[in-house]
Amino acid sequence: MFWKLAIPAILAWTLCVTTETKKPRPPGSIPSPYKQKGNDVSSPSLTLSSLPQHTSPRRQKGKHDVLSSRREALVVTERKYLKSDWCKTQPLRQTVSLEGCLSRTIINRFCYGQCNSFYIPRHLTSQTSSHRSRKAAPVHDHNSSFQSCAFCRPSRITTVTVRLHCPGLQPPYRQRKVQRIKQCKCVSVNVSAAH
Repeated sequence: MFWKLAIPAILAWTLCVTTETKKPRPPGSIPSPYKQKGNDVSSPSLTLSSLPQHTSPRRQKGKHDVLSSRREALVVTERKYLKSDWCKTQPLRQTVSLEGCLSRTIINRFCYGQCNSFYIPRHLTSQTSSHRSRKAAPVHDHNSSFQSCAFCRPSRITTVTVRLHCPGLQPPYRQRKVQRIKQCKCVSVNVSAAH
């Protein structure tokens, strides 16, 4: 009789203890602010409340949203703005044609989707000009910034040869090579060359 009462009580106590120790995550925190730095179990958890708070009236409103650049940033953006990448491979009827030949329709695919891109500035470099005042003019150094730009593009392609019938030409056929898309995905591209 004692065990019939003791076992449910122990289970209920265990559930209460595990739910109390679980901390609620602030919305949009990536990674979790309760995750410890690295694999060091002895170091205390870094939370938004443990960071130094700015007390200037201008920053009072969103003081927990903006972190000092010397600290590790935890909140990238709100979760509602950070959508997951998606890139679909959709079927497409493609017409292959050549002057003097009968056109032919083949089934191909095209890429369609939305991929994330990021630009996180690091710092501005200063340059002084000798003929103007000695004030340093900030110069944007895009190479020192973190940039990631991805777009939906083919990841697996093949080339097919399409034979077209050309009644008025000698020989009466022509061949055209067509790129056939097999699969698409979000692929990051090098954007440093664009600046």
